[in-house]
Amino acid sequence: MVLEEALELRGDEIVLDFGCGSGRISYWVAPKVNRVLGLEITPEMIDLAERNRTSENVEFILYDGIHFPVLSSLSDLVLSVGVLQTMGVESLKETVSQLMGYLKSGGKMVFIEQASDNRRVGRPKLQEYLHAFEDLRMKLLRHYPIRRGRWWFLYLIRYGIIPRVLFPKIAKHEIHCLRNRKSHISYYRDYLFVLWKS
Repeated sequence: MVLEEALELRGDEIVLDFGCGSGRISYWVAPKVNRVLGLEITPEMIDLAERNRTSENVEFILYDGIHFPVLSSLSDLVLSVGVLQTMGVESLKETVSQLMGYLKSGGKMVFIEQASDNRRVGRPKLQEYLHAFEDLRMKLLRHYPIRRGRWWFLYLIRYGIIPRVLFPKIAKHEIHCLRNRKSHISYYRDYLFVLWKS
């Protein structure tokens, strides 16, 4: 729900799914766009994505995690979920800089990443993301928390106690509650970041 609203798709986009893993998000977005390129460092994940193919307008590309490949066309949208959060600040900044090179002028980047003020959690602080984007001269259109980490309610969802039909209402309620909260992040929160390249 949050991701679909953030993407604001027209239907003719070329999308780069960075860190596409098993292709779950690539295949989810594929019917809504012209073409999806999934970039991934794990051969086993690309094999899994190919075995579970549900769309013909998706191409998966393996790379070594260091040398970004040359792609045949620029993207209208770069999408990434849960990848930048595993990086240190300098690697994060270098990766976003490389991803900018894949993006057309006027294109967008949409990230969903964990942020934490607790160094033991091993996630960047919110301000570290924001400074990295600012240093790279990306215009931050919006950012806000969309989910709390280690929220007891998530376990009720995970173990099937909460019916799937309630998921959209629960997500909407949580986003509403978190949106204006500026407190210390003791464990982590998932944040949505939407950026624009001029």
